[in-house]
Amino acid sequence: MRKLKIIVKGETINLCQPTKKFAEGDIWYKWLNDPAINKNLDKKYRKHKNTNKKQLTFFINHKKDQRKIFIISTKNHIYKGVVSLSNINNIKKTCDLALITDTKIDPLLAPYAGLEAIALMSNFAFSKLKLKRIDNNFNFTQKNWFQRMELLGYRYYFRSRYTARSYSSIVADIKIGDSKKEYYNHFSSLSYEDFKVLIKKRGKIWDGLNLMKKRISKLPKKSFWEAFNKFLDKDKRRYYDKIRSF
Repeated sequence: MRKLKIIVKGETINLCQPTKKFAEGDIWYKWLNDPAINKNLDKKYRKHKNTNKKQLTFFINHKKDQRKIFIISTKNHIYKGVVSLSNINNIKKTCDLALITDTKIDPLLAPYAGLEAIALMSNFAFSKLKLKRIDNNFNFTQKNWFQRMELLGYRYYFRSRYTARSYSSIVADIKIGDSKKEYYNHFSSLSYEDFKVLIKKRGKIWDGLNLMKKRISKLPKKSFWEAFNKFLDKDKRRYYDKIRSF
């Protein structure tokens, strides 16, 4: 198979332009069938087995569906995942961000390669597409991964019991609940303003693997996510229990 064209060159990975031939091949569609890769995707993507025919249809429709997709490759041209922007709104200047990677490829670099893919795609969204905000959602099992994303400027904003939807569509109808056992989606965003702050300080959002490793080692043991959710789970419940007692 012919190598994909590199659109964005990185330090540990490159972002490549997918093609029709790649979409109908035997690599891309299999990522979404691998439990180790798709475990954090919404249930609707895991419920039905993916095929190369379905993947080709997805690729053909991705532009009209307001998506921007890059295939992640190692520096040796081994394809290991996808990073994408969806729900691109050129009026509000917003989009959603998603990433799936095969961590079995270059396993020692995998945690950092995924982070660099997020950094490169975020830079692309702001610098090339001229967007103003990138939204992202994650679940409880990804809390440590999200804390690393905070090093790229992403900030945690809220959680919701709803199924995964974009930040802009869910913020208007979020409801308050106090059930002890609930499934939550957690929402974060990177604003263009925070992106500019990082660029002014570092020169670029990803300024080197060694520097990112040092920052990761200095991350607080207790994240803002943990503090915020502790407040919602305990302090908020006590507050509303008191209100109900009036």
